[in-house]
Amino acid sequence: MNRTFFAYHLTHHFGPFSLHSYHTNNATVREGDQVYVVSGDEAADGGKDYTLEGLFRIRRRFDGPFELLNLKGQPASFRFKLSMAAVRVPDAPIALTRADWYDRQEVHRFFSSGQNFNPLPTSPDYRARFDALLAGYGQSSAAALADDLADIARTAVEATQREALIQARIGQGRFRAEVVELWGKGEVCALTGIALPELLIASHIKPWRESSDLERLDPANGLLLATHADKLFDRHLLSFDLQHGDLRTVIAPIALSDAARLGLRPGMPLRAAQLPPSAARRLEAYMRDHHDRFQQRKAHLAASA
Repeated sequence: MNRTFFAYHLTHHFGPFSLHSYHTNNATVREGDQVYVVSGDEAADGGKDYTLEGLFRIRRRFDGPFELLNLKGQPASFRFKLSMAAVRVPDAPIALTRADWYDRQEVHRFFSSGQNFNPLPTSPDYRARFDALLAGYGQSSAAALADDLADIARTAVEATQREALIQARIGQGRFRAEVVELWGKGEVCALTGIALPELLIASHIKPWRESSDLERLDPANGLLLATHADKLFDRHLLSFDLQHGDLRTVIAPIALSDAARLGLRPGMPLRAAQLPPSAARRLEAYMRDHHDRFQQRKAHLAASA
């Protein structure tokens, strides 16, 4: 059975955590184990500030020895190098000070340079604590995209269909053009009105992996959204509910304050009156599916709070 560890990263010595690899002398860790990466950095008061980098999975364990420099600049030998793949990684490291359970002394006792790679503490349950902070963050988009493109290459036989599906998956090409044409507003975010094409993503409403090829290419299954709205929508922290004939935004409580800073609030209309009736019905069906997933995500977040 695979276990869960944490890896400690010393930011002020090694710089921001960026390489998804780690050196350790821990001989019990194996491929498939999960690792939460916690970083420590010098604080203004002389103590340490701590952040959560994300959750990773051990992809490969390479045998050493590997020679590196320790904190004193002296040669140090490590038995193993771990190659780690992202599982749940936020857009920026999450400051542990935002958690209501945060206690600097307790965190320092469990997570510090003196214990750089250990099993994750279970009393208190730091896995539950870290999962709550990472709620809403899924597999890295790059890894998910690579998997989906590989699946297209494997299953789509006809070259023209393969190209259309690839362009639809990355929100470009014919799919993006047909979404723009269907909504009839030009290259404008359907929610915020932002009209800078570089900031707009043609996002699928029903998840790609659960859609048929017909649904993947259906422009009624697409929304042109600004990147910040698309990120919340894609992670089911923002959705749309049919209220008095209009699709209006609903936002998960955990995201309300940050969404407000981005100009997003509950009740914002997604005006779709210009859509042909058949496309409007398909859009509403796709959105019901998305809203159901939003409700499930909200209930999960409330249960883990």
